[in-house]
Amino acid sequence: MKLEDIRVRPVTSPEEIDDIETVLSREHPLGCRKAQGRRMYYAASHKGQWVAVLLFDSAVERNHMREAAIGWSREQCQERRQHIANNSRFLVGKAYRNIPNLASKILSLTSERISKDWMRRYGIPLLALETYVDPSHNENEGTCYTAAGWEKLGLSTGYRVFGGERTHGKWYFLKSLHDRSYAALRSEIPHALMTGVKEVSGESNNNFVFDAARFDMQELRNALSAVQDPRRTWGVRYKFIPFLSLCIAAALSGHTQYRQIADWIRAIPAPDRVRFGLRGEMTPAETTVGNFMKSIDPDQLSTALTGWLRKTYPRRDDYKFLILDGKALRGTDSEASKQVGFLNVFAAELGIVIEQIPCKKGGAEKMAARDFIDRAKDLEDKVILADAIHTDSKLVASVSKKKLSTCSLSKIITPS
Repeated sequence: MKLEDIRVRPVTSPEEIDDIETVLSREHPLGCRKAQGRRMYYAASHKGQWVAVLLFDSAVERNHMREAAIGWSREQCQERRQHIANNSRFLVGKAYRNIPNLASKILSLTSERISKDWMRRYGIPLLALETYVDPSHNENEGTCYTAAGWEKLGLSTGYRVFGGERTHGKWYFLKSLHDRSYAALRSEIPHALMTGVKEVSGESNNNFVFDAARFDMQELRNALSAVQDPRRTWGVRYKFIPFLSLCIAAALSGHTQYRQIADWIRAIPAPDRVRFGLRGEMTPAETTVGNFMKSIDPDQLSTALTGWLRKTYPRRDDYKFLILDGKALRGTDSEASKQVGFLNVFAAELGIVIEQIPCKKGGAEKMAARDFIDRAKDLEDKVILADAIHTDSKLVASVSKKKLSTCSLSKIITPS
């Protein structure tokens, strides 16, 4: 048998589900228990022939080893364990149990796809998987899980049903499905990985997605306190700082349109909205978000957020790529000539705008770019992507003083 010919797929038809439950009832030492919360069935096959079946249920309510590994508080565990699934059953057919690496291969293939499958079925992305291996039924103590990248955290203390005896301990394994899964699960701001905008593959909806696990809510509130509330005092339903913080958090998670922001606020759990300072049942409409964001002074907001990001991401000079790109805030005016604009200086490796220079669209972008180049002291050995403004001869002259050369065809200014 060639392991590259193994295929894993979710099983959804009632007939096939009955087959899986029958096989587990007959051959698995623990049988096939009823579903505990959410459940998905999987079958692994080789050239159309089933070789193994798996069940994934909702995560267990509490496990001190899991909470310690993730860094969860009890409150976070209650709210976010829905992003973890428990591999409650795994059975390889008798004829295939001696094939080397087969079980770990099946586990790896399942781990690669289960978050998307869970998202399609339940609307919730998975960030991690867990399982228990009973040493009384498994001589190898879960070697296949270790080989598939699951972390063996230790022997559980067992559990006791009210009035009964405590069960014996089992080996507990935890598998992270993304390199930032644990950080996302304990983040103060709802992380993009938990909202579905960014898949476990690491790709997003073409927007840069920040690592919300690095953000401090109080620091964000302090920064936004410098922004004036432009609304009238009467008829205000949403408090200024909590509402603005929520909108900023949505944008940081990759939701940049008013409709997306409103949907994101509606989708996050009520306790998360309360943590921001809104009542849990309050969810703004798209028009409310749009009118609110349009009313805020863009210069004040930009200054506040730039200072906050620089404090969150300490200034570093070990980046190589700088991107100069002018942007217009289209919602600020219907006429292009009156729209508020900025020249963004983006440090690609850091993933943040290190400088944002207010300017109008058109020639003002070139002037802002020249000003930045003239003032910058750390451009040697940097690669600067300048887009259309690379055609400005004065900008090229400014760059030449920094011992850099230009390549117009590729729109890149590179070290000489």
